[in-house]
Amino acid sequence: MKLSLLLGRIFWTHPEKADPGRRKIACIGDSITFGAGVPTTRKTDAWPVLWQKRLGKDYQVLNYGVSGATLQKEGHFPYYKIGFLGRLDKASPEMIVLMLGTNDSKPFNWDRERFEKEYEAMVSELKSKPWAPKVVLMVPPKAFPEEKTGIIAFDTVDTVIHDSIRPFICSLGERLNLPVIDLYALTENHPEYFCDGVHPNVEGNRFIADIVYDRLKNEL
Repeated sequence: MKLSLLLGRIFWTHPEKADPGRRKIACIGDSITFGAGVPTTRKTDAWPVLWQKRLGKDYQVLNYGVSGATLQKEGHFPYYKIGFLGRLDKASPEMIVLMLGTNDSKPFNWDRERFEKEYEAMVSELKSKPWAPKVVLMVPPKAFPEEKTGIIAFDTVDTVIHDSIRPFICSLGERLNLPVIDLYALTENHPEYFCDGVHPNVEGNRFIADIVYDRLKNEL
């Protein structure tokens, strides 16, 4: 097993089971969705948890974020190999929010043609589920460099997110008539929302939850 896959399993926490008595939403993502920026309080402060609080007890927002996950199957920790996509078939969420790409931006993962092809394939797969979920695309937030060193943590490449991933997701959403939440545009002037330049802190998670609630309340 690759070291990256092993580390991913070590830091991966099993999500709560789907409650058949509530309306379900699934959040597919990486450590930003998982809540790595609030490690000791992620069960209360990760943005999917905060979003559920805004929606109320009739909803269950399933956090399917996995630290280190890539969209690309040739990435260092492919989301396809984790098994969460299979959980969707059991949960049958009425909405799926997809936010992957931050880890794909890393030099040892990035391949623009492959990313675009596999991203669109994943969206098509999600849309074609037999229960016809509403699919929402989310552009990853801006990645900020460390103030003293000028280096972005975890080998994240912000220019790839800004110049390639962001315009592609926005364009795909328009072409497929899917809702798009551009977190990059909403966070690019707010370094204070991040604990390390990449992962949202408590304030950042609250901000994301509020944005998602406001943008999608009419979609539900």
